[in-house]
Amino acid sequence: MGLLKASGGNFSPTPGVEERASLDHADPAVRRRAVQALAGEAGAVDTLVAMLPHETDNGVRQAAFLALASAKTAAAAQGLAVLLGAADPALRNGALETLATMPEHARDLLDPLGRHADPDVRIFAVLLAGEIHDGDIAQWLIALAQAEADPNVCSCLAEALGGTGAPGAGEALAAIAARFPGDPFLGFAVDTALQRLSEG
Repeated sequence: MGLLKASGGNFSPTPGVEERASLDHADPAVRRRAVQALAGEAGAVDTLVAMLPHETDNGVRQAAFLALASAKTAAAAQGLAVLLGAADPALRNGALETLATMPEHARDLLDPLGRHADPDVRIFAVLLAGEIHDGDIAQWLIALAQAEADPNVCSCLAEALGGTGAPGAGEALAAIAARFPGDPFLGFAVDTALQRLSEG
């Protein structure tokens, strides 16, 4: 399943001209009220996902993320997943935190996120997996660890695997260490994770 731009799900019509104009208003308070008014309205998901990368006010962004979280649809999750590749760290973090509130939809995005070309997005996939309490998540992490070639992603995977206690986690960690024998930071992360597994 590939990542797509949010299609809007059941939100098929688009918001009216007045609502869109309010989202472009110079006053952040007006934009925030416009976002709050959009929550649950037809076309809200696409509109909110489209405006978030351009919004600079934290209060307006938070209102948009809350509106997307309240939607709890596959379309909202897809739109948030697209934002994980944004250049703005605050935007990426907000998208991750909001995705974590809808695990039933976020779970379906782990595979495409874990195969994303951008290693930062793959890191977010690992972090997101840590927020989803599901018995299959550990096996997904183990499978990802077997193929991951970026040391930063592997470091994140090591931390996540150390908290799973799952059969096969130790072997996956050992494989990571063998793949990067000259990386002291990653070696430390693997050792720490193995210690957590032994104590668990």
